[in-house]
Amino acid sequence: MLIQGFLELGPGVFACFYHHALGKTSAKKADDQSLSFILGTEICVALVFLISYIIVTFFITRNGPFSPIFFWVMSGIFLVEAIATFFFYFRPGTKKSTELSLPRSLAKSLIYHAENTKNRSSTIALGLVTCALELIFTFPLYIIASTAIFYANTSMSFVFIIAYIIIATAPLFAIRTFFRTDHNLVELQLIRIKKKLATRIIVSASFLALSIATLIIGFSL
Repeated sequence: MLIQGFLELGPGVFACFYHHALGKTSAKKADDQSLSFILGTEICVALVFLISYIIVTFFITRNGPFSPIFFWVMSGIFLVEAIATFFFYFRPGTKKSTELSLPRSLAKSLIYHAENTKNRSSTIALGLVTCALELIFTFPLYIIASTAIFYANTSMSFVFIIAYIIIATAPLFAIRTFFRTDHNLVELQLIRIKKKLATRIIVSASFLALSIATLIIGFSL
């Protein structure tokens, strides 16, 4: 959940969208549209969580409990993610910006749609797609979280899922509040630049901790 809450693509696109919505419409309408973006993110998180849980449940039901190899593989994936997020998550050579290592054509497409989204359905779609684009980092998290929920076998599992969705969308609500309290994109960008190193450290350290934890579980089975 900590990793999910510190990823930057969703907040970056959301901030761009909100900024341009304020310039084109009233503050009230921009605020209403922002909730549609957040809804799209929530839908994406819920759908991917459901799919991940179905995959995990199907595999375990059909083949029995996961072997140590599964946890060793997950440990390797998390280690790669830790290295990638520390060295390559942000675009190299951009110390005074928060550009991510995305293909430039994709980045330009996201910016274009963030600047020109007008109706509720397209705003929801923008939030959903933006969330989905981070699956290269988040899908392993959903898989390991679904595995933990399956083995926990508790009726309170839904509380964990709800908490996960809240954490995933918390940065968007924070940005929404930031704009609603008369702050602007420039101020927000300065804050994001200042916490850039902290983001890299926290996300990569969290992936590394997951790597170590899953490796230990694999050896203990």
